Amino acid sequence: MMPLRFVLAFPSPGPTSEKLTVVDNPRNIRGSGPTIWHDPRTPCAELADDGKVLGITFSREKFRQADHLDAPSTRNAEARARRLVRLYWGGYCAILPDRESGSWTVLVDPSGLLPVYRFATPTHVLLTSDPALLAGFHSGAMSVCFQAMGAHLLRPELRQRLTCLRGIEELTPGILYHLDRPAEPARTIWSALDFLPRGPAPAFETAAEGLRTLAVAVMGSWSDLFGRVSVAASGGVDSSLICAALAGAGEDFDCVTVATADRSGDERAYARELAAKLQVRCAERLYDSALFDCTRPASARLPRPARRAFLSVLDAVLNDAMQELGATVVLDGNGGDNLFCFLHSAAPVVDRLRSEGVSKGLARTVLDMCRITGCSVPTMLKATLRRLGRRQSQEWWPPDERFLTPEAAKAPWEALTPWLDRFEDRRSGKHDHMRLIMHAQNHIHGLSAGLPRLSPLASQPLIEFCLSIPTWLWAEGGVNRALARTAFASDLPAAILGRTSKAGPDSFIRDSFAANYAVIRERLLDGLLAAHYVIDRSAVERALAVDSFTDETVIDRLLDLLEAENWSRSWTR
Repeated sequence: MMPLRFVLAFPSPGPTSEKLTVVDNPRNIRGSGPTIWHDPRTPCAELADDGKVLGITFSREKFRQADHLDAPSTRNAEARARRLVRLYWGGYCAILPDRESGSWTVLVDPSGLLPVYRFATPTHVLLTSDPALLAGFHSGAMSVCFQAMGAHLLRPELRQRLTCLRGIEELTPGILYHLDRPAEPARTIWSALDFLPRGPAPAFETAAEGLRTLAVAVMGSWSDLFGRVSVAASGGVDSSLICAALAGAGEDFDCVTVATADRSGDERAYARELAAKLQVRCAERLYDSALFDCTRPASARLPRPARRAFLSVLDAVLNDAMQELGATVVLDGNGGDNLFCFLHSAAPVVDRLRSEGVSKGLARTVLDMCRITGCSVPTMLKATLRRLGRRQSQEWWPPDERFLTPEAAKAPWEALTPWLDRFEDRRSGKHDHMRLIMHAQNHIHGLSAGLPRLSPLASQPLIEFCLSIPTWLWAEGGVNRALARTAFASDLPAAILGRTSKAGPDSFIRDSFAANYAVIRERLLDGLLAAHYVIDRSAVERALAVDSFTDETVIDRLLDLLEAENWSRSWTR
């Protein structure tokens, strides 16, 4: 899988109705009119009135890559954007001229699988899928913004509108922006709020069958596009669902699983059972702390240090296995817990109470959530009452101020997807469901990351469907992600269907930290983050004295700081 790469340049200020000029070198992008360059391997569909769609589009009707996009008769860009979102899905950026106003607009598809970044110079507005392509366009490009770095580290699980590169912001998926009229308000074409449950809840079996049908269609679409794929099978429900959906679509695929050297993070037995059940190959690899380069960022070329430091090792072993299996891409289950509404609170009880009142169904949901959380009925009822009385003004994304300076802890922030700003009902479980999906956005592998990886559970049709399902249905029978389990119950081993948690690479992370302690210490205490007063050097020094075998949360935080340090150095060489 090749990353999708393009750059667009629009003269600024002032509107222009000129046609897009295509150039064969990104260095020639800034002309007197609107100009575009895209890698020859990046699909570019032509639209009427000189519009273009860069990236991957699948038909909603056939769930196959669209050979051509229907040309609407309207000359209004907003109407065309709404039609595009309604008829197609995938990972794309649409450039739409508005012939009614003589302006240019851009829409990033709702899934965010093809991120698009904007950078303004004194003469042009530049859009790109790869910020590295902007190097040399302006003296301010490609320099680290340490204030934005503070905002990122304050809420590292939140994908924010501003990146950590100076002057570069990410365009919100599903929003229509005016490129040459910055004062013109952006239009919301797609929002998660549009797909929240309305009306009576569907029957559990009906919802499960709907999820199965949709997942098979979505996974089949991606596999048809890429050819033979491998799936990073972790032994859990989410990646197993991808495998079962591919099998249901009749696609050729294999599995790859990665384990720690000790038993604590070894899920190979589950992956083997899955592969045997679906009659596919399963390549096995080990996490090896000797492969961990503590000076190399896992987020290289990305506009923010959002990936975990140890993932460079996972990337290497997955790529090796992919080549062994003859695959073009590795699909992963990232975001599955989030998409399939893995809630561990009284939220589903509150939702059902507010939707149906006191009923037998409500009693079942109370018991379901007691089983999932492991608490007693009185404890769950108290939690329900507390949630019903929750203050709406409470902060919905608490900060992590550990090891940051007071200045960094005050950095302004803004979510990339402002769904929760427009949904103030914090008692609703759907508030938490949307928050879960937002939590996954920094960890989704898309089409422009430079890795042969994709997180297909982030596909637009699946997001829309899962948002529409009431929270209590996901907890049916007292198991988390119940709909996903039931949807593929006949395809997956019982051992996987019954799992409610799984192990991770914790021992590998601890060993890697201990083996590289001296270098990590030097880089954090004498690095860019300390020099620019993002991190509190004294607090970090005290934390580095931690026992690496007893305090994993501190190690995780220190490794996040290390990733930010390595990423910052990679952009300042």
